[in-house]
Amino acid sequence: MLKEFLNKYNKIIRYLVLGFGTFLVNMYSYGFFSGITNYSISYTLAWAVAVLFAYVTNRQWVFESKVSGWRLVPEIIEYYLSRGLTFWLGLVLMWIGVQLLHFDDFYVNIARNAILLIPNYYLAKIYVFKENKNKDKENE
Repeated sequence: MLKEFLNKYNKIIRYLVLGFGTFLVNMYSYGFFSGITNYSISYTLAWAVAVLFAYVTNRQWVFESKVSGWRLVPEIIEYYLSRGLTFWLGLVLMWIGVQLLHFDDFYVNIARNAILLIPNYYLAKIYVFKENKNKDKENE
């Protein structure tokens, strides 16, 4: 029964494990940058670092992308564009939490990470690492 569960949800489990790594990269980066600048710039810089980490780990161990060479460029761009959608939502969440509700920005960033976990997974799965797209590239 456990083996069936692990097989059925293998990709999601790997995404969650690596997502925790991305969360740590984001939070450490955010903590570093927030000591230098305001929350919105810190959020933006930490987001860029964390998305790069997420792309590398997700393409390799979650979605097992077979794209290589120059074909990586469109995949990377698609990944950043898909995360760009949730970037703006995250920035709004940060603004609401910090400016309107006066919560500590570090804790708002933790909540923002949790809220955007699911949309980020589905954007990567549906938009960037479409299984049919990767199979087509293998056959070229």
